[in-house]
Amino acid sequence: MSLSYNAENHTYYYKGKLVPSVNQILKSEGVIPDFTFPAAKAKCTLGTYVHQAIDLHFQQILDESSLQGKVKDYFNGFRKFQSHLSINPVAVEKKMYSERWGFAGTPDFFTDKILYDIKCSATIYPYYSLTLAAYKILTEEDLGHEIEETIIVKLMPNDYKLEVIKPKKQEFLAFLNTYQWKQKYLREV
Repeated sequence: MSLSYNAENHTYYYKGKLVPSVNQILKSEGVIPDFTFPAAKAKCTLGTYVHQAIDLHFQQILDESSLQGKVKDYFNGFRKFQSHLSINPVAVEKKMYSERWGFAGTPDFFTDKILYDIKCSATIYPYYSLTLAAYKILTEEDLGHEIEETIIVKLMPNDYKLEVIKPKKQEFLAFLNTYQWKQKYLREV
């Protein structure tokens, strides 16, 4: 598979062709709220830094003494989660493309049976079930078998909460089909 990712503008290319991402599809269809106000941007930035720390942790190259402030507090929540469950992921932050459905995305991490999505948000938003459905599709194509459970790991300062989420696959595919139809027919107008 020839999948590449441009981190600067958050775009995926499959065999040199631009392909939509999970978030791009859901934002385009109006499912993901507008997070452009300052407090939301700050929380998104925090989430990005915490995800990077977790990725480096799983690669065993994180210098935990470099973490500060809220990033350190939320990472401590992740460490507490990991110490309770002893997770050994099959993959972390793996960029994937669905050849069947024609979209790309990057699930946070997964084991052989469980897909995990890390969140630093105060709220479990309804659209998370769509995001997890998309990541479940990608992960199952990658593994070649069904994922049994999808879980949100809601991080908090020095703590965490798990929430099992039922992925809404048919709903995600409906949004994907609408997105693809618009790309095909409305771009030509």
